[in-house]
Amino acid sequence: MVITDQIAKWETEDMPSRRTMGDCLILPNGQLLFINGAQRGTAGWWDADTPNLTPALYNPEKPKGQRFTQLNPTQISRMYHSTSALLPNGKIWVAGSNTHDTYKDVDKFPTETRVEGFSPPYLDPTLDKYRPIIDEVFSTKNLKYGHKLETIFKLPQDINNNVVKNDIKITMYFPPFTTHGYSMSQRLVVIKSRTMFKNVQGVFSIESLAPPSGDVAPPGYYILYVVHRGVPSKGMWVRIQ
Repeated sequence: MVITDQIAKWETEDMPSRRTMGDCLILPNGQLLFINGAQRGTAGWWDADTPNLTPALYNPEKPKGQRFTQLNPTQISRMYHSTSALLPNGKIWVAGSNTHDTYKDVDKFPTETRVEGFSPPYLDPTLDKYRPIIDEVFSTKNLKYGHKLETIFKLPQDINNNVVKNDIKITMYFPPFTTHGYSMSQRLVVIKSRTMFKNVQGVFSIESLAPPSGDVAPPGYYILYVVHRGVPSKGMWVRIQ
């Protein structure tokens, strides 16, 4: 649903597999990652079965029916009370499962203490040549609502001559922990970019407008990413107030 449409309406799609208690994370490039959970049952220590080990990536920019891609599966069941979080480097931190009323290391789905790191497709090393690098020293970190901010970044020398403003997207991510398939605070804000310049050393400077108010981005700390044609940089912590 596009909630800003004058007549907003639901659009329904089939997921590639069943998933209950799964986590949904917004990624820096605007795609969605579905991870963890089970294929049968409900939330509860013994109320779910058939773990869903295969993450699914959702790309809203593709045509309907082609938006889901199944990714590499894990070997660890992530059931009740599992959790995940997006890290500044773009990797996904995955942990937990079946905390039980007490610790149980012998059970069909025991209390899980192992932690995993999951790399979405945009972290493929073959994409490193497209990955922006933010200059955190000279980029704006303290944002004011509606005021301009400047983000300084570099791109590999062999591609930066062909980059235009529409190739670059600045996003701000509010980083919660996601569990039970639900997170009240999670949001990704795409910042409105106004101008972009490149100096003789190949360093880019992009001027943007910070979100207009706390209705769009509540005050606090966010991770800011520069996304080049779907490939995000390492994130930079910023604060808006």
